[in-house]
Amino acid sequence: MIDAMDVVNRLIDKSQEAFLLAIELYNRPTIRYHAEGCCFFLCNAWELMLKAHISKTLGESAVFYPDSDRSLSLTDRVKKVFTNANDPLRRNLEIVIELRNTSTHYVTDEYELFYGPVLQYCVERYDEKLREFHGIEISDRIPENYLALSVRRGSVDIDSIRARYSKEIVEKMLTLGANIAAEGTVGAVPYSTELWLTKKKDADFSVRIASDADAAATILRTLTDPINKYKYRTKTAVRFIRAKLAKAGVCVMVNGEPKEFNNYHFQVFADFYEMKGNESYSYNFALWGNSLVGAIRSRLST
Repeated sequence: MIDAMDVVNRLIDKSQEAFLLAIELYNRPTIRYHAEGCCFFLCNAWELMLKAHISKTLGESAVFYPDSDRSLSLTDRVKKVFTNANDPLRRNLEIVIELRNTSTHYVTDEYELFYGPVLQYCVERYDEKLREFHGIEISDRIPENYLALSVRRGSVDIDSIRARYSKEIVEKMLTLGANIAAEGTVGAVPYSTELWLTKKKDADFSVRIASDADAAATILRTLTDPINKYKYRTKTAVRFIRAKLAKAGVCVMVNGEPKEFNNYHFQVFADFYEMKGNESYSYNFALWGNSLVGAIRSRLST
């Protein structure tokens, strides 16, 4: 008789293999089929990982449709595990599944511009859920920095697309682009380039401070939205720190006993380093006239 946990372990192992293939395929410079090829293996990785999770938590029969020997589709597995229809991860997976279902019919180079950030988010959440569901670190099999996809940046040239593809493909691509844009920041990873003022000679590139010329730079002073800078409340900060500690394999010891990092531990650090009231760490969002004047409603700086 086949042991149930042996089946689960084999599913998890195959899932990781599919995930690694997705990463390697996307980052391979000689292949132009980046987004579509990565998507196929990424969906397979999630499908196997969720099947293992459902089997472990709900029993092997939960993987199949009622009164049938046909296993649940990836879409239905996602709905079974992530029950909140507005969950950013669920919406992301639904977009990736849509790409897998349509890319065999619409193969274009511009898919990468639309889906690169979406696939990057999907990769990062796989790493997170593999750790949460199965206690496995994918970084044991691949260096963590390799989890960053070599996403091609750029803008979509509508006129160029219309000139290169048929009307059917153009309409499909524009619809997909509009649907992804409508999601806002849900299910995508923003990319940014940071410039630092430094005198070190080993900087990535150098500029001169000026207001014109191609290789010039100027210093800007801009207002910062505190909502974006201080995005963690105590509860979410504790959850974030707890996940970081778990990933690093760090155990908090209190009086010689292992404890899970909690609100009390957080407050000890906040009081010791005087984080509240210090704009380097927190911001007071309390409004004048509030019945709880004096109460600290702070968010932590990222």
